[in-house]
Amino acid sequence: MNKAMIIQELNMARVAHERWVKRAEHLVSGMPVDKAFIPLEPMLCGFGEWYYGMVGRTLRSMYIFTPTMETIEACHNELHRIYHRIYDIYFEKPKKRSFLEKIMTFNNKSITKKEKKEADSYLMLLQETSDELIYHLDKLEKAVRVADLVVLKRTQGAQKHA
Repeated sequence: MNKAMIIQELNMARVAHERWVKRAEHLVSGMPVDKAFIPLEPMLCGFGEWYYGMVGRTLRSMYIFTPTMETIEACHNELHRIYHRIYDIYFEKPKKRSFLEKIMTFNNKSITKKEKKEADSYLMLLQETSDELIYHLDKLEKAVRVADLVVLKRTQGAQKHA
């Protein structure tokens, strides 16, 4: 895996994250939302697939990126915790959820003015947390651009054997 590939994957993850946030914004603003896919679980969204996939796993294993990757994971998990609160305002969840139901939204319900105000507050917090995540992704991208990945991989391999 080379730098260009890592950066390309990172940028695709950033776009997936921004689309996910946009769907939450659309939901709270009352716009029609593709109910078929606003994942609740961190590992099931497009960004989570990157973070927990091959590229994310590789970056987490390189000591120079570990602190930033841990911060990114904390932000990502917080985003999903906040979104759960928004989701609970707009959708009813069945007591037993299949795998498909965990990644799909459904049963849109009407909400009160109080719930709308609460959803707006959560959305503001979601947007702030998203900005923090993007900040750390930018920081990660800069670090990847300047890192000598060949040396890092050798160092990583030496750590495993030590």
